[in-house]
Amino acid sequence: MAVPKTLTLPAIPIRDMVLFPGARVPFVVGRSASVRTLELAIKAGDHLLMLTQKDAKVETPAQDDLYPIGTLALVESVIALPKDYYKVGVKGIARVNLRRYDDGGEVIQAEAALLPEPVPPAGESLLAFHQAVEAFLGRNPDASRLLSLDQIRELPLGKAIDTVAGLVPAEVKQKQEILEQLDILPRLEALMRLLELDSARSEVDRTLDEKTRQRLDQDHKQYVLNEKMRVIQQELGKKEEKDEFTRLRDQIEAAGMTADAKAKALEELERLEAMPPQSAEATVSRTYLEWLLALPWKAMAEERLDLPEAERVLEEDHSGLDKIKARVLEHLAVMARLRNRPGTEVGGDAAEAGVAGHPPLRGPILCLVGPPGVGKTSLARSIARALNRPFVRLSLGGVRDEAEIRGHRRTYIGSMPGRIISLMKKAKVRNPLMLLDEIDKMASDFRGDPSSALLEVLDPEQNANFQDHYLDVGFDLSQVLFLATANVRHQIPEPLEDRLEVLELSGYTAREKLAIAEKHLIPRALEGHGMQDMGVRFDPAALEKLIQAYTREAGVRQLEREIANILRKLARHTLQPHTSDAAGEPFDPIITAERVPKLLGPEKFLDTRLDDTAPPGVVNGLAWTPTGGDLLIIEAAVLPGKGQLKLTGKLGEVMQESANLALSFVRARAERLGLKRDFLDTVDLHVHVPEGGIPKDGPSAGITLATALISVLTGIPARGDLAMTGELTLRGRVLPIGGLKEKLLAAHRQGRTAVLIPSENARHLEDIPAEIREQLSIHLVSHMDEVIPLALTRMPAPLQAEGCPAPGPSRPNPAPPQ
Repeated sequence: MAVPKTLTLPAIPIRDMVLFPGARVPFVVGRSASVRTLELAIKAGDHLLMLTQKDAKVETPAQDDLYPIGTLALVESVIALPKDYYKVGVKGIARVNLRRYDDGGEVIQAEAALLPEPVPPAGESLLAFHQAVEAFLGRNPDASRLLSLDQIRELPLGKAIDTVAGLVPAEVKQKQEILEQLDILPRLEALMRLLELDSARSEVDRTLDEKTRQRLDQDHKQYVLNEKMRVIQQELGKKEEKDEFTRLRDQIEAAGMTADAKAKALEELERLEAMPPQSAEATVSRTYLEWLLALPWKAMAEERLDLPEAERVLEEDHSGLDKIKARVLEHLAVMARLRNRPGTEVGGDAAEAGVAGHPPLRGPILCLVGPPGVGKTSLARSIARALNRPFVRLSLGGVRDEAEIRGHRRTYIGSMPGRIISLMKKAKVRNPLMLLDEIDKMASDFRGDPSSALLEVLDPEQNANFQDHYLDVGFDLSQVLFLATANVRHQIPEPLEDRLEVLELSGYTAREKLAIAEKHLIPRALEGHGMQDMGVRFDPAALEKLIQAYTREAGVRQLEREIANILRKLARHTLQPHTSDAAGEPFDPIITAERVPKLLGPEKFLDTRLDDTAPPGVVNGLAWTPTGGDLLIIEAAVLPGKGQLKLTGKLGEVMQESANLALSFVRARAERLGLKRDFLDTVDLHVHVPEGGIPKDGPSAGITLATALISVLTGIPARGDLAMTGELTLRGRVLPIGGLKEKLLAAHRQGRTAVLIPSENARHLEDIPAEIREQLSIHLVSHMDEVIPLALTRMPAPLQAEGCPAPGPSRPNPAPPQ
């Protein structure tokens, strides 16, 4: 065998194709390096080395990115294209083995060994090969126009295999496998596998085409037969049964739609009649008509505006919340006046369609704001029951897409109406009570602002013609009674809050929780656990222990969980008397305070009340949280140092500023507080708020921080039974705060007996339940000088002019006013 000849020629890497010897292939050259190489090849003699890439995505392939076996090609034609592209026609000449690939210069050069074509074996039967080629040409008209079986028979076997392989549709890797076979028989076997795969793929395609054609023929046959049957019935004078389109037209006429909606529905029905029944467009049109027909265009619930009955329902379902229930009854009274006013008419599209209705209530929409578990949703259900209106709830927590409110346009695949229209379909009447739950937890992103979409829903000037993108016609929402709920008022978007009247549900007192548990929670829990006939009863002392030692919340949700926890243990005891909880004791349906720890384990919340033995620098503060008020114990310590103030407890910027301001106030009043002017030169102060992992911020801890600093610097303890709230100015003025009711409820819940609040908050005391005002000694303060004698166990002795302490003992605090 002769030694292969070595060639050094320009090379072009090609993607998604394999060039076989003897094949003519056109391709486009666009990469700058390949264009320069092509130009060099034309100048040097029209020969190229064609090398196939292993990965077509590689833009600048190296030698490792190319298959080692390529093809020597002759450039037969070059056509210039726009943007420096070339269309090149080449003819394969022979196989080559790549030795070296150099793309470091302006053009790509490659060194390769020319591989000789082997001699085919004598006596080999080619009948199967010729039959496979004949079948391939028979099922591929494009290939049969370029090649015939007679041409294949005349060619040498090696060239015949390469010629057929260039025309068979296959992956690059499969074709490269044939190119790399230097022996004839392995090359023939690889080609036969490709022809078998092509035959199987063609059979699958033929089967699918046949099934599709049969289905289309069946649909067409059914359509023709239905039309002929309709004509025959008409000729015979028989009464024609209503088809789908006739029924839809009758339903549209009887639906009571507005004029625009009716015209739109009839137009869509005409389009549906002209469509093939099985087309995708017909399904979209049919779904659209079903939505239009499912909406309550004229159905109205029989409303009951009986104020005594409504008051009875609210009292039956809820304990406490007297002012909230009074405001709800006022709202219903206005609705009753509007309904009973003579001469009221319904305008707009509803009137044009002859739809019954009532004049809308154009006042603000009620928004119930309060911590979780205070009964916002259940209060809305009670209002719906009192009015005899269906109740539907729209949860807005985490909603970011405007299409959730207004729906998707029908041009999108899988489009649907918004949740407002979906709830109207569910309600089946035009006047349900719709609760917009968690309205403060909406968000906005690139998909739009759902709070802006809600403005149209809640505005009585616009919602009589609410435009859902899917329906594309106006729908009247003016008869819907909207209520909203939120946990945090300042998180409600301002334009939306402008349309709402906020009703604060701050939380329940211990007495109210006790009544709620006896009247509502326990009966509901007994029924839910199947124990209503077992005589289970909770002593009031047991409920008080649950409220004080196992729950620490503004609402009653955790209390309900603890009651359910006890009932689960009792239920198990009835079926397994020897469980560890039962300890072999007989079943006792009476829950006493002594049994509560045995059933629920150790108390979860201990009394954090400070006493006279508490060290100086520990003060009770009050804080507002989204889940209600809470007690905030602030600690201060004096350390050797150089006058630095260290703050810990994950405090926000506002509380950090309050701490620095409190220290400045103490320094300004140093002598009056018994401190030297330079007291800060040799000490550092450390202020800490426990539970440091919880972020804390807000403008109401100024006087608490100042009291803690004064207490630790003077060595005088603060009163343990007293809590305080109020912001401080640099001159000592106490500023008003928010969330007063939540904070006072927290002080009462934590067992404090006295509270300091800003005097400007006196006007808010009327919102505080009477039992809280009776059990708390509330002191109104306007200046820090009033806070010190009330907060500390004794007054600090001021310094004399020469800097010495005043003689005599410090006078104790007067008895706190009641």
